[in-house]
Amino acid sequence: MLISTFIDHIDFKQPLSIAGRTLAGQQVLRISARYRGWAAEAEAAGVFYLGESGASMQQQVQACLADLPSDLAGMWQRVQQMPPGGARNALDWIVWQLEAAQRGVPAYRLAHLPGLRARTTMVTLGVDSAEAMAAMALQYPAARALKLKLDGSAEDAVRVAAVRQVRPDVRLSVDANEGWSIAHLDRIMGSLLEQRVQLIEQPLPAKDDAALDSFRSPIPLAADESLQTLDDLEQVARRYQVANIKLDKCGGLSAALPLAASARRLGLRVMVGCMGGRSMALLPAFIAAQEADLVDLDAPLLMATDSQPAARYHEGCIAFDAAAYAPATASASTVTTSVPQAQHASA
Repeated sequence: MLISTFIDHIDFKQPLSIAGRTLAGQQVLRISARYRGWAAEAEAAGVFYLGESGASMQQQVQACLADLPSDLAGMWQRVQQMPPGGARNALDWIVWQLEAAQRGVPAYRLAHLPGLRARTTMVTLGVDSAEAMAAMALQYPAARALKLKLDGSAEDAVRVAAVRQVRPDVRLSVDANEGWSIAHLDRIMGSLLEQRVQLIEQPLPAKDDAALDSFRSPIPLAADESLQTLDDLEQVARRYQVANIKLDKCGGLSAALPLAASARRLGLRVMVGCMGGRSMALLPAFIAAQEADLVDLDAPLLMATDSQPAARYHEGCIAFDAAAYAPATASASTVTTSVPQAQHASA
C-alpha cells in the first residue's frame, strides 16, 4: 500500500460570511492511495471550529500509517479506531474505494444501493446586507432550496424577507451557526413563519442547548455543531427534530450510515451536509445523501476551482456520473489541482 498525503488551499469564489467569521478559503487534506494495481483518491475539509486544519489532519494520517495493516479488512478496522474528524473521513473513503475495486463493483454498491439518483440540494447564501443577499439569491435561478446564513443581529428578519421577496418559489432554511440567543430565536420566530422558512439550523451555541429543553419551535430545528457523533444523538433527539450529519464530523461514510439509521429510530429527520471541499470531498457524502430527507451539498458551487470528476448541478439538484464511483486502476487515476505540500508513506 502506497499512500500519499497533500495539503491543498482552495479559495472561495467570494468570501463566505457566517456568524462570527468570514472565510476566504480553506485548507483541505487530499489522499492518494495505490494498492495491488488499484487507485483511490479522497479529500476532507475537517472541522474548522474544532481546530482541524490540513496540517493537523495530515499528521493524524501519518500517525495512523505507522501501524496500518496491509490488508483492507485490517486497514478498515484501524481507521475506525481514529478519532472522528476529517483524517478518518478521508482514509475511510480510501478503504471503501479499494474494497469496491477488489470486488469489481462501484463503491456505492457496498452501501447496498443499486444506483445513485440526483438529489435536490440547498444552496448557501452568506451573511450580508439584505439587498446583497437578495441579489445573491437571484444568481442561482435554478435553485429549489436556499439556505441563508444569519448572524443574530436585528437585520436577520429583513434579510429573510428580502430573499423571500425575490425568490417566492424556493424552500428557505436559515443557519445561525451557533450565533443566536434563545431570546433572538423567540423574537424572530414570527418573521420566519411569515416568510415560510422551513428549517432553522443550529440557532444556539452547542454549549447552550439546554435552553431548548423547554422551547417548542413551530419550525423544525436542525442540530449541526451540536451533533458530531453517535454519542451526541440521544441528547440531540430531545431538543431537535433534524440531525445534520457531516462525514468530516462523524469520521466518514462508515460512521455516517449507522448514525443516520440511529437518528431515524429516534424519530429525527436526516440531513446530510458538508464542511466544504470540492467535488472529490462530496463523493462519499452523496452516497449517504441517497436516503436523506434533506441534502446540503453545494460546496463546489462556492469554490473557485473544482476537482474531477465534478459534481453536476442542474435544476436545483446535485448528481455525479456513475463513472465517478467506478473502480480505478493506478495507471488511470488522476491527481487534481496544485500540491503545496506533500508527504509520502507506505503501509
